[in-house]
Amino acid sequence: MTSPRSWFYGWRVLLASSIMGSIGIGITISGFPVFFLRIREELSLSSTEVSFLIGFAWAQSGIVAPLMGWLADHIGPRKLVLSGGLTCGVGLILVSFSNNIWQLILFYGVVVAIGRTAAFNPTLMATVNQWFIRRKAIVMSIQGTSFTAGAAVMIPMFALGADLIGWRHTILVAGVGLSLLTLPVSYVIRNKPEDIGLLPDGDQLDKNLSPTDSADQTYGTDDLMLGQALRTRGFWLLLIGLVIRVSIADAMLIHSIPLLVWKGISEQSAAFFVSLVFLFMIPVRLTLGISGAFLPPYAVLFCGMIAGGISVWVFLNTDGTAAAIPFIMALVSIEGVATLNWIAVGDYFGRRSFATIVGIMTVFYSIGALLAPVVMGWVYDQSDSYSTSLTILAPALVIGGVAFGVSRKPREG
Repeated sequence: MTSPRSWFYGWRVLLASSIMGSIGIGITISGFPVFFLRIREELSLSSTEVSFLIGFAWAQSGIVAPLMGWLADHIGPRKLVLSGGLTCGVGLILVSFSNNIWQLILFYGVVVAIGRTAAFNPTLMATVNQWFIRRKAIVMSIQGTSFTAGAAVMIPMFALGADLIGWRHTILVAGVGLSLLTLPVSYVIRNKPEDIGLLPDGDQLDKNLSPTDSADQTYGTDDLMLGQALRTRGFWLLLIGLVIRVSIADAMLIHSIPLLVWKGISEQSAAFFVSLVFLFMIPVRLTLGISGAFLPPYAVLFCGMIAGGISVWVFLNTDGTAAAIPFIMALVSIEGVATLNWIAVGDYFGRRSFATIVGIMTVFYSIGALLAPVVMGWVYDQSDSYSTSLTILAPALVIGGVAFGVSRKPREG
């Protein structure tokens, strides 16, 4: 395990975290909106209420994200993955027995959300960020792409499961499966390479160095503490772009099935097109993420957001099955650059406080992730149309792209 000639253990950590994230995020985030219309009809809810349920669950993680980020930086991610994964699984099982909006908010919006934040994000990203520096762009792209692959699989499986055994039994099976998966994954994951006598990327610690020098070898001189990062222009510009990107992406994903049905596409076909979003996102995320190793992340983020804004505008002005094309292009563009967000954070601020910084950022974008889908649902309830919402989202993406485009890594010293 500690020999530089053997397979670097970081690759095992990457594999385990990618499997955990792909299935966990696919179940709790990407796949859950498949049940939007079914939950609304069975429980006699409005679009606003279902939007609030899902938006609250996704945004609520922002409340505990700073704590989970701090814990990941100070006690390591292994315990968080174990406790969070089991909590998430139990929460899903409870969701399957829910009979009203308040039970759904409690179990999905609180229990599942807390478990998800502890087990998946920012914990898994922080884990990979600890194990790799030179290969950071590549491995974070692989991890981000695996999350997308999980969504591409879970969405059609959830749609099929809802048709065959109902949405409740589908979620029940998912909760049991996630709980069982958590045990072997948490066994494989290690907090950081220093725990087994290595440095990131498989380098060996120099045993002749003093503890102070060893710490300098572990963290680079340009690694910033949270307070230092908050005082940089790059942090706030990245944050503006991130809040806009995540808020709009979450709103469109939560309303993905209703949006396509609004355009005249059947519910089953809509689920198929949404799964295509994540299928096409696999090569896009991998390619764009790897590009972070030789292209400035801010430039790729700028281009992705601009492309997303144009696609949203085209979707607004297209009807029928043809509307699925710009819809897919919009989400692939917006979400395809997601990995670059975190590569940029790692490049700009280093390893030392990565999870804490991501946790703080999560608080901000979670507010937008709650408000955007709820407002979108409310507008639809009032007008029976998504036109007003889409008219606002398109230029907002351009603004977010500009924020990314002018951000830069803080200068050393």
